[in-house]
This record gives sequence, C-alpha cells and structure tokens, in this order.
Amino acid sequence: MLTEAEANAIYDILIQECGATEICGIVPTSEREHFVERQMAEEIREWRFCGWLGFGGKFWRNSGRMYVTCYSEDETPKRKAMIESANKRLEAL
Repeated sequence: MLTEAEANAIYDILIQECGATEICGIVPTSEREHFVERQMAEEIREWRFCGWLGFGGKFWRNSGRMYVTCYSEDETPKRKAMIESANKRLEAL
C-alpha cells in the first residue's frame, strides 16, 4: 500500500508525463481521488489511466518496481518518449 503523498506524487507524474485525466464520468470521485484511495487501501498492481498513451496506458507496480506502459500496437516514438520520461521519474520516487 502507498501513503497518500506517494500516491499523489505518482498521479502527478501520470498527469504531467502521460496526460492522465483528473476527471472521469465513470466514478463519483475524480480519477486522482479514486487512484489515491485505491492505492492506499491495497496493493493495486495494474491501473489503466489511458491519457495520451491511449486506452492501453497503464501504471504498474510489480515487485517493488513502478512503471508505465501502453499497448505495443499503440506505441509511437512520441509515446515511447513519454513512457521513458515517466518511468525515470517513477524510479526516482
């Protein structure tokens, strides 16, 4: 599980580097609030945030490592650069 500050720091990176949204019509809270609440409640290993990475934009937590990916068929040089930048920042947390 993550602390509130850790989860918010991660979501900041998802927004800044990968265009994750703050608002979604599916959940009654903001996407950030939903992410933070879920990450504080249990170890969520996979989180789809979409954003600039398309429908397959995901945040992963596996074996203590945090990173983002997108579907391989959606990869472009621009998206690869976003992923690389986000992953460097996530590694630094």
